[in-house]
Amino acid sequence: MASNKKVVVLGLFALALFLVAHCAEAVHICTMRNKFFHGPCMSNRNCAALCIQKGIGHGGYCSYWRQTCRCTLHCWRKTTLAGIEPTQGKDEPAPLDMPRTEVSN
Repeated sequence: MASNKKVVVLGLFALALFLVAHCAEAVHICTMRNKFFHGPCMSNRNCAALCIQKGIGHGGYCSYWRQTCRCTLHCWRKTTLAGIEPTQGKDEPAPLDMPRTEVSN
């Protein structure tokens, strides 16, 4: 009798886990280049502080390969049974809460 309860509980747990994984939206960390940071980026702390101060993201880090400051922020993408839906051909999707800016010459 006890083994039947274990099977039922494990089955319900697996079903609940599947439903949560299928229905939830996934949070991903996206990055974008901090255009306010000038010069080579050598300090993660300075980069993160500038990203937060300028309202670009919730943190940042130095990309040591290119020595640029990259701001980190949450971006949302819907999940499918096959995994993450593809973005529109971009490596780094635009965050939903960031305003788009235009550059004028």
